[in-house]
Amino acid sequence: MEIKIDIKGLQELQAGLKDFSDRRLRAVTATALTRTAKQLSGAWQKEINAKIDQPVARTQKAVRIEPARADKLSAKVAIKDTTSTGLAPADYLMQHEYGGSRLVKKFEQALIASGAMPAGYITVPGKGVNRNGYGNVSRAIITAVISQLGKDFSPGYQQTISKSAAKRAKSQAKHGKRYIVMPVGHPTVSAGVYERRAGRTLSAVFLFKQTVKYSRKLTLQSSAGDKVAVIAAAEFDRALSESIARLNTRNAR
Repeated sequence: MEIKIDIKGLQELQAGLKDFSDRRLRAVTATALTRTAKQLSGAWQKEINAKIDQPVARTQKAVRIEPARADKLSAKVAIKDTTSTGLAPADYLMQHEYGGSRLVKKFEQALIASGAMPAGYITVPGKGVNRNGYGNVSRAIITAVISQLGKDFSPGYQQTISKSAAKRAKSQAKHGKRYIVMPVGHPTVSAGVYERRAGRTLSAVFLFKQTVKYSRKLTLQSSAGDKVAVIAAAEFDRALSESIARLNTRNAR
């Protein structure tokens, strides 16, 4: 998700500005475009933080900008589409902007690849599993589950499991902390990943659910046009006034 910001009609504008060089006008335009992008990115991030339930740190810093330059009179506001681990914000925020099905996480891809979970399903945390402050299952538990259920990880996921984390998961297994899969269609137990505890009791870590549809929560792109028009006009007037003031000060010396 991204929006490009530029300004049209600079030649006509320059014709009406006395003693205003092309270089100076391009500098003014670049300043206005970059300021506009910064304002829009702030508005986008504010909307994301307000409308996404318990946004994690990655989501709270999901927006990026590409500033304009005098030799590149356009700026860009976009949702980050790369990340070192997990899904990029552009991937998982897309369904909130347009609606539709949630994308499969890398952890879920690993479960599917190992045969633990059927394709077409996603995971939701079990009621008894420990969660972090954002309501998500901790990476330590995910690592332990993947380490015990299979080695056929999805691309990129193997890199997130350190040797020490894998060793810790194996140690937990040796001391009785085991994870097992209850398949889809089991007659008495909901499908999912369970921790088998002492006395052979089961505690749900992840339950398998068929992919669900999301309604739209965000209006980032659909409302950007009107916002940009207002912001850009004000920022261009401000940058132009600042440049004229500097020019007048220089000429008065």
